[in-house]
Amino acid sequence: MKYYKINYIRIFETKEEVIGHANGEFVPNGKEYFDRIGKREIINNAPVFDYFHLQSHGPKEEWEWRLQDVHGFIDVGSIITGWYISDDFKILLENFKIAPFYHFYETRLLYKGNKLKYWIFQFPINPLQNYDYEKSEYFLENERVMGLKTAEEYDDYDYTIWKKTKKNIAWRKTVLVDPFDFVINMNGDKIVSENLKNAIEAMNLEGLEFSELDYVVVVE
Repeated sequence: MKYYKINYIRIFETKEEVIGHANGEFVPNGKEYFDRIGKREIINNAPVFDYFHLQSHGPKEEWEWRLQDVHGFIDVGSIITGWYISDDFKILLENFKIAPFYHFYETRLLYKGNKLKYWIFQFPINPLQNYDYEKSEYFLENERVMGLKTAEEYDDYDYTIWKKTKKNIAWRKTVLVDPFDFVINMNGDKIVSENLKNAIEAMNLEGLEFSELDYVVVVE
């Protein structure tokens, strides 16, 4: 199975140039909830977050010029590590294997006078657990790093090396513990399987783009 990097489109060759991001400033107690989500807590009893609106750093009349199936966050809620996604995108993701532990929070998006169902997609909160460290291949400059067997060992080694040299470990082969269709890599890349990529393209979901990886992702 081949994997790709996925991201959402933010900048366009138009007079508006940038899309609006989701602002939850009008959600009751929103900042409290969003701060908890941003600190990697999964809130199972969260209410429907009503409501978000789109906002950019451009003029207010341009905030709603484009609606996508995925947006980022701005202002209140910008601490959230995740995406703001449409109901169609959420339903599609539920049919694929997302790396643990993630969550969807139901919201309402006020867009051009109408309230739409949108979701906070909280990315996997502990991505280090989703890899086989003994089988993966990573290098410090051109020398392969050997002997790391757990996420904790990798994290400690990476931190120690960074403090001493200000250099990061480079992954050349990433081995997943399960055949995930959506996973976050060590450097923060969002990665999807070819099956999920094809499904997104078949549904014509707006605002997503894919690119080739410069490392290998496999399941062994």
